[in-house]
Amino acid sequence: MSEIKVMAFIISRTLNKIKYTSEYFALLLNGKVSNGYCPICDQRTQFIEKDTWLRDFYVCSQCHSIPRQRALVLALERFYPEWKNLKIHESSPGGSSSDAIEKHCIEYLPTQFFQDIPLGKLKNGIQCENLEKMTFKDNYFDLMITQDVFEHVMNPADAFREICRVLKPGGAHIFTMPWYPHLKKTVQRARQLNSGEVEFLEEAVYHGNPIDSKGSLVTFDWGLDFTDFIYVNGGMSTTIYRERDRNKGIDGEFLEVFISRKL
Repeated sequence: MSEIKVMAFIISRTLNKIKYTSEYFALLLNGKVSNGYCPICDQRTQFIEKDTWLRDFYVCSQCHSIPRQRALVLALERFYPEWKNLKIHESSPGGSSSDAIEKHCIEYLPTQFFQDIPLGKLKNGIQCENLEKMTFKDNYFDLMITQDVFEHVMNPADAFREICRVLKPGGAHIFTMPWYPHLKKTVQRARQLNSGEVEFLEEAVYHGNPIDSKGSLVTFDWGLDFTDFIYVNGGMSTTIYRERDRNKGIDGEFLEVFISRKL
């Protein structure tokens, strides 16, 4: 690398540090920085409010986790303290929580649903799986994890049924998703026709997708009846766990963690 390129790199890095420092102090002066303990990176840290929508922008300064990720890991520790020695499958992982689970769990299997390869095959070292028809044998996993996935599943009845099938007796599906308890009945926003085309029943809404720049279509707004939906279609009983704790960086919207147990 030439001296000019080296100097340009150093200057760029220095400017970025100055920018970060100025932004940090501005947030600090406005009361947007809080001291606490992060359950993901397991250390004292500072939580920074980068936006009023805390669910995605109340960030740990060390591991960059956000509240829903910290809430899930905290629930995992609280209800399954032996999780590091269990067989865990996570569908569509992403973020600091998935990284931490993969780092510490001996038998952790992450999968993604790739449209262009057969189920059960690998793409870039990641196994392709569809929650609606997984290739795993019955009674295979201790825990299933999904983080903000089920608002995007096209046929959730099949997915919940499949999750129950691959879980061992006494196993559990631990998951997050936006939940609207003011809705007595869940709203289906889109469905797939026999032709393969998608029919929009409500205005199309997309969320970010780490493997697809087009994003992920929101297919369901889950309402108060979702636990009955899981029991009818998957035979699992669901606990709703919610904790708000600023000291652990858990604050904002949609903090619930859902635990569906295979009876």
